[in-house]
Amino acid sequence: MCGISGVFSYKNEAEQLKSAVESSICTLKKRGPEVQQVSVIGNAVLGHARLAILDTSNAGNQPFTDDSNRYTIVYNGEFYNYRDFYKELEDDGVKFRSTSDTEVLLHLYIKYGRACIHKINGFFAFAIYDAVENSLFVARDRIGIKPLYVINNERFFGFSSELKGIMAFPFERKLNYTALSYYLQLNYVPAPLSMVESVEKVESGTMMKITRQGIQKERYYQIPYGKNTSINASYEDAQTLLIQKLTESVRLRLISDVPLGTFLSGGIDSSIISLIASRYVDSLQTFSIGFKDNPFIDETYYAQLVAKEIHSQHTEIQIDKTNLEYALESILSDIDEPFADSSAIAVNVLCKFVKPHVTVALSGDGADELFAGYHKHFAHYNHMRLKNMNSCLAALHPLIKILPQSRSNGAFNFFRKISKYSEIASYGNAEAYWRLCSIGDEKYVANILHKSYTLDNQIKEKYTNHFSQSSDINDVLYADQQLVLPNDMLTKVDRMSMENSLEVRTPFLDYTFVEFVNSLPPEYKIDASMKKRILQDAFRDDLPDELYNRPKKGFEVPLQHWCSTIFSDLEATLLSPEFIEQQGIFNSNTIDQLKKQSTSSTPNDAPAQIWALLVFQSWWKRYF
Repeated sequence: MCGISGVFSYKNEAEQLKSAVESSICTLKKRGPEVQQVSVIGNAVLGHARLAILDTSNAGNQPFTDDSNRYTIVYNGEFYNYRDFYKELEDDGVKFRSTSDTEVLLHLYIKYGRACIHKINGFFAFAIYDAVENSLFVARDRIGIKPLYVINNERFFGFSSELKGIMAFPFERKLNYTALSYYLQLNYVPAPLSMVESVEKVESGTMMKITRQGIQKERYYQIPYGKNTSINASYEDAQTLLIQKLTESVRLRLISDVPLGTFLSGGIDSSIISLIASRYVDSLQTFSIGFKDNPFIDETYYAQLVAKEIHSQHTEIQIDKTNLEYALESILSDIDEPFADSSAIAVNVLCKFVKPHVTVALSGDGADELFAGYHKHFAHYNHMRLKNMNSCLAALHPLIKILPQSRSNGAFNFFRKISKYSEIASYGNAEAYWRLCSIGDEKYVANILHKSYTLDNQIKEKYTNHFSQSSDINDVLYADQQLVLPNDMLTKVDRMSMENSLEVRTPFLDYTFVEFVNSLPPEYKIDASMKKRILQDAFRDDLPDELYNRPKKGFEVPLQHWCSTIFSDLEATLLSPEFIEQQGIFNSNTIDQLKKQSTSSTPNDAPAQIWALLVFQSWWKRYF
C-alpha cells in the first residue's frame, strides 16, 4: 500500500518536472512513510511513497525497473494471486530480485502487455513506463478501491494517488462548478469529476496508454448485473456458494509480511469477516471502537460476543468527544478533495488507534452495497412495491414535511425518514434513487450558489440511466456499486486509513465475489422483514444470536451538537458574510438560514450541509 505520482512529458521536459513530482510525493508521505523515491526515465518522472507490506526489504522499493532497464513501475495496492505466476515467469527465464507482488506485476505486463490486467485479483492503481516505446500505461482496479487522479495538458500528462499530489504540478487552478454542484447534493464528488477543472478521477476498471500521439482510454471491466447474469441456484445452494466464495476471498487477503488484524464493529459484516479470518490466523487480532459519550450507537457488547466466540485477541478502543473533535480538526487541516461524509471522522479515529497494533486490517466494507443493507435500500424496496401507499404519502407530504425532524432524537428521526420517503413517493425509480443518496436537492444547490448556474445533469444520468419502471432492488444496488461505493465509502476508507499509514482490505469486494452476488435474485437479498437476507442466513449458525434482529447502527458523529459548539468558531471565519462575499461562490443569505436551522429543534439535514460547507471552505482557502 503506497502513494504514487508521476508525469509523462510531451516536450522533453522530464528533468524540469522532477521537482514537481518530488513535491507531489512529499504530500503523499503518510500513504508511504517508509521510503519516498523519484526517478527520471526518458520522458517520464515516476515517484513512489512506500508502506511496505510484502517483502519489506529494500528489494521491494519503487520505482522498480526490470533487468533490461526498459520497463519501470510505480504501484499502489495488493495483487493477491501473484504467487500463482512464479513458476510460469521463472520458466520464461525471469530471475526475481524480490518477493514482492510489484515485480510479478511488472513481468506480467512485459509478457502480456495490457492484457495482464485481466490476470490480477486485487486492488490497485499503477503506472508503467516503457523507455523503448516511450509510452506510459496506467490502470485502476475493477471496483475502484484504490484512487487515481490524472491531468492532461499540452505540456504533460500527470497522475497521482490524491488530488493534492496533482496540485503540486504546474498548471492553472480553476474551480470546477459542476463538481461543486454535485458535491453539495451528495457530500462527495463523483468520478470522473474532480473539484478542479482539468483534473479527473480515473474511473474504476479503466486503463490508459499515453504516448506523444495522444491518450488511448479503455474501460476494461464493468461490474456485471441483470437478468442475463442470473444463476439458477436454490436459496440453500446459493448460501453454500456464498460461504465458499467469501472464504476464498478472505483467505487471499491474509497474505502479509507485517502484522494483520480485522475491524470488528459488532455488526454482521465485520463479524463474518473476522469469523472466517480466525479460521486461518491463530490469535487473530480484532479491534472495535466504543463511544463513551453515546451508548446508543456503541456496539462493543456485540463485538465482545463475537470475539469470545472466535477466540480472537480483542482490543476495544473507547473514544470520546475529544477524540472526535481532534479528528475533525485533523481532517480539515489535511483535506485532499472536499469530502463530507461525516462518518469519516470516526473512521479516522479507529485507524489512528489500530495502527500501533497492525499495519493491515480487513474490514466488512462493501457488504451493504452488495446485499441491500442500508435503510435507504428498504425505503427504495418499499417505493417499488407499495404503489398505493406511495400515492397516499405523496398527497400527505405537505403536512408531513412540517413535522419536527432531527437525527439526534428517535421520534424526530422517524419523522425525518417519513418526510423524505413521502417526498420521493411520487418520483420515478431513477429520481427516487438520486434523492435518497442526497443531502440536498437541485433547488438547494441553486439557492446556495451565488451566481446563476445551470445544473449539469450528465453525471446524474450516467449513474441512473439503467433504471426503468420495472426496476428492482438489483438496479439500486448496481447504482450504489457504481456511484456510492467508489466515490463515498471506498474514498472514506482509503483517505482515513492512509492518513494513518494503515492498509485496509475489503474481502466483500473481490470482483469474483461481487459478480456472484450480483447474479443472485433480489429476493435473496431483501424482503419485507429483512435486509442482507442471504448473508445473514448463511452464517446464522456460526455467530451469536444477539447479532440478529437488532437495528443497524453506524459511525455517527454529533454534527447537530457541534453546530452550536466547535462549528461556531469555524463558521465565524469560513462562513462569515465578509468571507463569503469576497469569495463570490455562495449566497450568504442561504448560509445564514442554514446556520439558524442547524441549531433549531428541527435541523433536518442542515448540520450535514453546514459540515459540507466547512469542509469545502477549508479546502478552498488552502488551494485558492
